[in-house]
Amino acid sequence: GRLVKGNPFSLTHDDYLVLEKEGRVVAYEGLMPFELSIRGAAVHALVYHDTMVDPALRGRGVGSAFVSSHLKRYPVFSLAVWMNAPNARVFEKCGWRPVEGIPTYARLYTLRGLLPARFSLAERPAGAGLALLYGLERLVRGNPGHRLAVYPVERFDDRADALFEGVKGSFCIIAHRGEKVLNWKFTDTPWSRFGRLVCTKGDEMLGYLVFKTRDAARGRRIATIYDFLCSPWRMDVFRALMYRAMDEIEKTGPDTLEVLCTDERFIRVLKGMGFVRARLNPGALKYAHEGPAGLPEGAAGAGGWFYTFGDGDRVFWDFD
Repeated sequence: GRLVKGNPFSLTHDDYLVLEKEGRVVAYEGLMPFELSIRGAAVHALVYHDTMVDPALRGRGVGSAFVSSHLKRYPVFSLAVWMNAPNARVFEKCGWRPVEGIPTYARLYTLRGLLPARFSLAERPAGAGLALLYGLERLVRGNPGHRLAVYPVERFDDRADALFEGVKGSFCIIAHRGEKVLNWKFTDTPWSRFGRLVCTKGDEMLGYLVFKTRDAARGRRIATIYDFLCSPWRMDVFRALMYRAMDEIEKTGPDTLEVLCTDERFIRVLKGMGFVRARLNPGALKYAHEGPAGLPEGAAGAGGWFYTFGDGDRVFWDFD
């Protein structure tokens, strides 16, 4: 309900299509109306985000026919996010193009989950070494944002709109990030506790960052930077937001801190903070109906997009 009813870009708030057979649902597809900025210009789009076919009908072409019918019915620029392998194959058969090389970067705090069980005794000294390293780092870095105000907020306000409008032209393709969108995703949820930081100077919002720590498999605690935004020419703002988030996250005792980042300007800063590329995400993003003029040069690769975990539908299914 929150996923469709809270969407500020939806006119009908019933954005699922279903396929029925003999009075029962055998397939469905979530179609999220959304707005993107492409080279600074607003583009209305659809995000395909939740695909399911009855297992008894899989392998018969039902999924392909269902998805193809949507493309014909809605010939607008469309994205498909976080496809599993079977769904990714269906979408690619229907002509969707993958965005290659969307990377997750990670900063390790322990080796839990990385070492095989027989090496568990090595985990404690290795973890102590990382803790010492990061402790020294905190002493050296001090407060890099001492001239900037970085603090948590309960809700985002209209300064987020001004921030997005001011920086959107600095990116090739970026999804809308304004007050209503951010509160829909990260504030108006009764079951998921996100940390929300903003960086300001006077009355101007220079950037924001959203994070959360969760329990994962094998007893691990994973901290995630879900979303962030600031001018790519203000890396002092990005550093200040990241270090404040890291200060808060480190209190929760994480094993790993992860961030999905596609813009090389921010990636360089992350590498300087000790983040390493952990994995590529081949099913993270696909697109179709790019329009008669095509997408801007480089859009087939991750570097043409500003894309974070918050651009998928994971924020709606990630419960505390």
